[in-house]
Amino acid sequence: MPTATTTPIAIPWGDSNAHLTIEWPESWPGPDVVWPNLADRLDDYPAALAEALDTPLGSPRIEDSVGLGSKVAIVVDDPSRWTPVREALPVLLGRLKGAGVVAENISISVGVGRHHAVDAEAMRRRVGDAVVDAYPCFSPPVDDMSRYVDLGPTAEGVPVRVFRPVAEADLRILIGSVLPHLQAGFGGGYKLIFPGTSHRSTLGAIHAKGLGANDAGRLLGCDAVDNPMRRAIHAAAEKLGPCVSISHLLGASGQVFRVRSGHPDPVQNDLAAEARRRFRAPDAEPADLVIAGNHPWPGDPMQSFKVLLQHRAAGKPGSVLVGFFWTNPEEIDRSFPMPAMRAIAASGALGGWVIRRGLAMADGVASALHARSEFLIRWARELVVDRTVLIYAPALHERIGGRLGPIRIFADQPSLWKAAAGALKQTPRPLARIFPQGGLTYSPERYPS
Repeated sequence: MPTATTTPIAIPWGDSNAHLTIEWPESWPGPDVVWPNLADRLDDYPAALAEALDTPLGSPRIEDSVGLGSKVAIVVDDPSRWTPVREALPVLLGRLKGAGVVAENISISVGVGRHHAVDAEAMRRRVGDAVVDAYPCFSPPVDDMSRYVDLGPTAEGVPVRVFRPVAEADLRILIGSVLPHLQAGFGGGYKLIFPGTSHRSTLGAIHAKGLGANDAGRLLGCDAVDNPMRRAIHAAAEKLGPCVSISHLLGASGQVFRVRSGHPDPVQNDLAAEARRRFRAPDAEPADLVIAGNHPWPGDPMQSFKVLLQHRAAGKPGSVLVGFFWTNPEEIDRSFPMPAMRAIAASGALGGWVIRRGLAMADGVASALHARSEFLIRWARELVVDRTVLIYAPALHERIGGRLGPIRIFADQPSLWKAAAGALKQTPRPLARIFPQGGLTYSPERYPS
């Protein structure tokens, strides 16, 4: 729930218990602060996982679905998420072994989608040394068609090309989590395969279904049945054999609120409904100034900019949107290559002017050509076309300087708030709203009926 405050505002900062105090300008009214509902954290994750595996939703127990000779593909989400993969895998692998599945018939793939490949060191961090040493582990090469099985197109024409170990298994087990997602409503479930372990052509076609003629943000937090990207994912999944989801509702790293297992659809629907109750911002008057921290994302700039888009609708057109981005140096180019960021940054203020005014044309061209960058261009356009965007990110500022196209980046708060005041000069006492844990909360688009 939101609360108005004039006291110092400390927002989570980093991947530990550190906080950053927002140096709020004294002349401005106290902002509303919107926190997610983080009550009822699980005290005993192993016990909760065991219960979930023993009482699956909409499917038999995993042990009753496999046996001697069965091939099992486990798909886990990538290191940008904080799903307790290392804790869940030993329990799952123990149950598979008990059911007679031999190690050489089990593969583990990371659903990287369009993110960077997971190298050997990162794989060990993600799944653990014992798992890497005992099982084949893969980071699917997204552009190597020889490593994929073409299952044919869906009725809507989406090519279904799935990483071979996943496509050829008798059972697929998906370990992930449910978080707000701009196009899919919420992440998790079948999305670990589509697009997580899909060929680039499938990845692009799936994401395109989340664009259409309307704002991508319109799909944020919506039900799967009303979501075109989710429907496309489901149609692609029908070309595969059985799948089981082990999915989590998370807070920050180490906080698990729920774990469910079973058929991906009821598991997804159950956790998405709870995520909506916990993380959806209450309806409120659109603000002049919206501030969002990127916590608990681990510092990937692309995911951080998605956080801003998750809260774009909290501000009115012409408002100022401010991001507080803690940036882990190890994550800084996970999904937005540093050379690309530096090239945009080097274009300076003139480049920002061109990007802001040229994005609409670029969006149209990308849509007509079905370019794989279409959804990134659309998000960029939505973010900056009618708002001033300012970012406090000292580590990113150190790497690329003070600009990323039309977006200004700051390493100190006084300069940030001076720039915000300049953009709000017609509104000397702005209505402000802060989302300290913006990676969890979201503000859905509101459209006239």
